[in-house]
Amino acid sequence: MEFTEFTTKYYPVLEQFLQDELENVSTEKQLQEAMQYSVMAGGKRLRPLLTLVVAQTFGVDPQTVFKTASAIELIHTYSLIHDDLPAMDDDEMRRGKPTTHKVFGEDLAILAGDALQPLAFEWVVADDIQPTQKVALVQALAKAAGANGMVAGQVADMHATAGETLTVAELKNVHLRKTGALLAYAMVAGGILAGVSSQAQTILHEFGVTFGLAFQIKDDLVDLAQDDGEDKQSYPYLLGVNGARAELKEQVELARHLLADFANETQTDMTLLASSLNYFDDMVD
Repeated sequence: MEFTEFTTKYYPVLEQFLQDELENVSTEKQLQEAMQYSVMAGGKRLRPLLTLVVAQTFGVDPQTVFKTASAIELIHTYSLIHDDLPAMDDDEMRRGKPTTHKVFGEDLAILAGDALQPLAFEWVVADDIQPTQKVALVQALAKAAGANGMVAGQVADMHATAGETLTVAELKNVHLRKTGALLAYAMVAGGILAGVSSQAQTILHEFGVTFGLAFQIKDDLVDLAQDDGEDKQSYPYLLGVNGARAELKEQVELARHLLADFANETQTDMTLLASSLNYFDDMVD
């Protein structure tokens, strides 16, 4: 099985799972509606799918760890709700729909984000896994989402948006935390669920970081093609379109080499996980 086939199989199942789990998530009706609206407003579900891919690569049935894998989508959604607020990016639309604060008001949008964050940790420990795995997952997610991870990246991104000119190295540092931290966690979480060694978790983290940078570069290129990224500091803005494509190709090749070396060392079939890099094919051909 390759990544496209895997996502075709599990994406609709994951969507239904999220819909069902969020149906009665709060006794406060408006809060429940705002949380559900935000999570179900569309998206590729790339992060939970990557966790499930890694878990399956190392022999875990994805169906048994849906809640743990989906927790990362709650963190991701909370960050988007807050990112869209007037005090942050002040966006009125996301994925073709009005943003949460435009539908429910700023106060309820903030609280919906606030509620999704602890719910994520509730979900992390809900599946039938070992207590040591639960502790490791909680610790890793808190680190990825916190003051030296995603939130730190958002702060650095705010400075850049405010007009501070960044170097390419500084831009990478922003995205290593804002985007890369959660994508790296997605990979590591799959490894923790499968009980892989600490060395294997380190390699999965490195792969996730590299994947995250490639993801951000592709996102910047897509934004530019849609006339939505001409003025923001991005890889195409700093490197030009050809330079950004070259950087994307370099990150994808680095990720391929990491997995190839990992597969040789562990004698593990990495075909499914390696095929996740096909996500970038349209930009690196």
